[in-house]
Amino acid sequence: MENFLKKFTQNLAYYFSEHLNKPIAKPLWIYISLSHKCTYRCQMCGVVNILEGYELSSDTVKRILDEIASWKWDSTIVITGGEPFLREDIFDIIDHGSSLGLKLEVVSNGSLITPALSKKIIASGLKNIAISLDGSRKESHDLVRAKGAFEKALDAIKNLAASKRALKSGPQISVWTTIMKENVNELFEMIPLVKNLGVECLVYHPVVVAQEDMQNTSSEARFWLNNNDLEVLKKQVAKISSYEKHYGLVAFLHDPYMWVKHFKQELTKKEWKCNPFVFINVGPDGNVRSCGAAFGNIIDSSLGDCLKSSQADKARKIMKGCRKPCLQTCWANPEADSLPDIIDTFIRDLRRDKPGAKEKNEVLTAALAKLTEYEELVKECEI
Repeated sequence: MENFLKKFTQNLAYYFSEHLNKPIAKPLWIYISLSHKCTYRCQMCGVVNILEGYELSSDTVKRILDEIASWKWDSTIVITGGEPFLREDIFDIIDHGSSLGLKLEVVSNGSLITPALSKKIIASGLKNIAISLDGSRKESHDLVRAKGAFEKALDAIKNLAASKRALKSGPQISVWTTIMKENVNELFEMIPLVKNLGVECLVYHPVVVAQEDMQNTSSEARFWLNNNDLEVLKKQVAKISSYEKHYGLVAFLHDPYMWVKHFKQELTKKEWKCNPFVFINVGPDGNVRSCGAAFGNIIDSSLGDCLKSSQADKARKIMKGCRKPCLQTCWANPEADSLPDIIDTFIRDLRRDKPGAKEKNEVLTAALAKLTEYEELVKECEI
């Protein structure tokens, strides 16, 4: 019951934050890029060419984690880069965050995950370790990353799975796959490949034109799917959806056929709406962004102050007016898009759990109080 109420109140916070353009909710996803140093120079990723030489200090990262923990919000912190395991202090950072009770994930290309390193990863306090794998064949994966990258990624997954079996616990092992022209024919084949390796979750997301400008989309860009590719994508989506329906493994945040509309550049805000309060990224230079221009720097300011700044307000207004949805799942929280849906979901969860009369009344009273609180806030904003 406590979890139902927590989900209800957080979804209300995201809904009214977006509706009133006020930072009521804290970010659901917080990406922290330790540095842009990497073992590869992947062709569909340009971050190694951005902010070269910048790197967040261990003390700065720990201070950010301390502040996030003080929010007591259900945020997920994704440690990324570059390649995070290039950092010698990576486990010190993970240990600090997990000791605070935070949900931590790491995204890696797998190039450094030896059997010894995999044991440390599995024994750490991570909730998820994600390996980037962009093809079911070495030809496609290595084409966009580097020669030998495919085998290294597969070895990393094998090492992690073996370490988790030995320890009998540990973070979820997942694979992230970028949908692009070079691998559209083998998207479904990713499923048996990773499942047999011990992967527990497979996530697909469409390629972007430029990481520093998520609103930049172009049918002329490299890796973008053309008309012939889109017919292939439709068939791949049908097979993937059928598998997910019967066996799980694949994680969908939205209807996967949206990928087709995305690449046709026909996706509208009615179908996919980014909530500017859901996601932030802290770069290796300390700058805080959601989408577009930076709105503060955590080197000389708190994360909370950055989120409340006038620059943040301006950035969120621009983001709300975006007419080119990037379909990157970190910017959206569909379950908080509609107030009636939020309430319906809460009531449905409540009925399914079948609580006792006293507990039910307590939860309903708390939920009504929260709705009344927002009603008063809306009235204040309208005055």
